[in-house]
Amino acid sequence: MNISISTGLYYKKNYIEILDLIKKTGAKSIELFLNQAFEGVSTEDIKKAINERGLSIASIHTPLEFIAFPKRESEEYWINKSCEMARALDAKLIVTHMVLGEYFEELFQGLDNIHKENLNKYCNKSDIIITTENIPNYTENKFLGDMDEFKQYIKKNNIPITFDVTHCGASNLPLIETFDEVKEFVKNIHLSDFGNGNEHKLLGDGELNIKEFLEYLVKENYQGKITLELDFENKSRNDINSLEDAEKRLRESYLYINNIINLRYENDI
Repeated sequence: MNISISTGLYYKKNYIEILDLIKKTGAKSIELFLNQAFEGVSTEDIKKAINERGLSIASIHTPLEFIAFPKRESEEYWINKSCEMARALDAKLIVTHMVLGEYFEELFQGLDNIHKENLNKYCNKSDIIITTENIPNYTENKFLGDMDEFKQYIKKNNIPITFDVTHCGASNLPLIETFDEVKEFVKNIHLSDFGNGNEHKLLGDGELNIKEFLEYLVKENYQGKITLELDFENKSRNDINSLEDAEKRLRESYLYINNIINLRYENDI
């Protein structure tokens, strides 16, 4: 299993601060979340900063709708741009799920249908793995938040997915049982805790059975990616007040994953 940390843990800080923070945790790999911190930063500058810190990019997450759509950038535009970036940065996987918000053109179909068309067009025809993601079921009228429709669609069309653990918790679905129903399509896992209605919490600060889930992944010989995806900007999710505190807590979560996986592998030998 490849374990990485998402750069999406901050969006108000400079991208250099974010990369420095991840480097200090001991992590070797990142998911490049193209949020506000990376707006306007060239691929060349990102590559230089990544290489200088001895990091690699396991995956790229396209920007969210409220960043892309006001600039008249469609999901298809960002799938293509992210594929170009992935090839330049030696990344192998992309996460995309632009189904929310206002679109910038008058359409005869909704964002759900556009997203499905993009997935059908690109997922099985690219040298880069392109995944979609389950979102919480409180997102009204979106198939990514309806697990039954989500499962039916990805199975019928053979669509790779990024399975988001905290979104599963927010949907009040059993974690391991839900994952088990889609595991053959999972290429990446967004890992964080969920509790008191808050998503993307530090591991152990919520209500999810993270330890049991990680042990299950080892037992099932999961070979995909695990991405630690946290939110340090929203204080109701994680009360992190300094970069020093962020480094300590981020390292703890990263080591928590490694320790469980390594201990289980050693016990199986």
